[in-house]
Amino acid sequence: MSLKENKVVQATPGKVTIRTVVCASNFAAVKTLPECGPSNLFAADNNRTDATTAKKGQLLVGFRVPIGAEGPATFSTKSPALAFTKSDTYAGELRRLFPPPADQQWLGYISAVGDYDPKGARVLEMEPEFTLPASATGSPFRWRTVVGFREGGDAAAPVSCPQPDPNVANRCIESPADNRIRTDEVNAVSNFNVLGSATTTAFAGTTAVVPFKLLYADTARLGKQTFSLSARTALPATTARIAAQLPAAPDSTTPVEALVPVPTNTPAGRYAVAVNGTIGSPAVTRAATGTIVVEPVPQQANKPLPAAGKVGFIFLKVKGGGRKVARLTATQVPAKGTVSVKCRGRGCAFKSKTVKGRRTVSLAKQFRGRTLRPIAVITIGITGPNRIAKEISFTIRKGKTVAKKRCRPPGAKKTLPCA
Repeated sequence: MSLKENKVVQATPGKVTIRTVVCASNFAAVKTLPECGPSNLFAADNNRTDATTAKKGQLLVGFRVPIGAEGPATFSTKSPALAFTKSDTYAGELRRLFPPPADQQWLGYISAVGDYDPKGARVLEMEPEFTLPASATGSPFRWRTVVGFREGGDAAAPVSCPQPDPNVANRCIESPADNRIRTDEVNAVSNFNVLGSATTTAFAGTTAVVPFKLLYADTARLGKQTFSLSARTALPATTARIAAQLPAAPDSTTPVEALVPVPTNTPAGRYAVAVNGTIGSPAVTRAATGTIVVEPVPQQANKPLPAAGKVGFIFLKVKGGGRKVARLTATQVPAKGTVSVKCRGRGCAFKSKTVKGRRTVSLAKQFRGRTLRPIAVITIGITGPNRIAKEISFTIRKGKTVAKKRCRPPGAKKTLPCA
């Protein structure tokens, strides 16, 4: 029995197909089976004599792959169809005879009992899929395939391998030769991973933003890929949100955020957030976790902490897609509060201004009637003691003005989406 063909094929990041074609014949039988002659083989058999009569038996196939790689529980060959299942006893015998390096493992498979007819079909094709270990480093895939045969009709019997001997009936490895088994085939492969572990602080009534990263190493040059994302959280009475699809360029690190609204009655504590990245069918999935630390919101007079102020605005259209500020007023500013305004982009009359100690602040005159051009940005911040700070930004775009509101509870280092 010889390996006629043995190679790795990859169409999707994170998994490979090991294509193996077996010739059930002595490789020297060139006259009767030219397709299994030495010039057409990946690896010759170990010189066991060819069978001349029909016999019952089972084909053995072993794969040495990296630790963390996962093989199928079962697979079937093409024409003729033959089912294989995982065999722990065969894998154990391969480990005993050919101990793998510390970073590799043997996975063994055994076929259903069949009739081996030397006058029948002699070539068998198999294409089991293997999931790669979770990684995004572009590490090469090191592997080895071996094939063997055992005579008999007891499919449930454990596999027992004698010491290498070309004349015994149950030879666990007929191809390749023993010296070649100890070396690896090596292929460049594309892989991906999702990284998390970040800790995000949030307050009840805000939205926690938990950062993750998708790493895509395209060593096999599969090109740009689109990964599917999903998120879930242990935080009660809420749902984690994340972009459903994430395009990733070859050899890239793409940031992505999971948004988790924190209900107002959430107890202080630590809550897990998990993100899955998947691709392909059957899907290859990578997962990562982060943590939301919900801290108690400061209280005043036993009432929930209020937000700081409101902003009223009117922008007038100007020919060419620009805008003029007709009204921009901060109201309900808390006592001892502060109003800050920043302007960035074409048309700004200033960079930043700050007003303190006034309950109502009119800001329109500060812009001196100038036309703000796309993509100018105005940002107004309102803060006050024992208040949730509020930040509102206005981005001038051609044909519209886009407003965005953010909040920052006391003690928070950055603004968060408001509840």
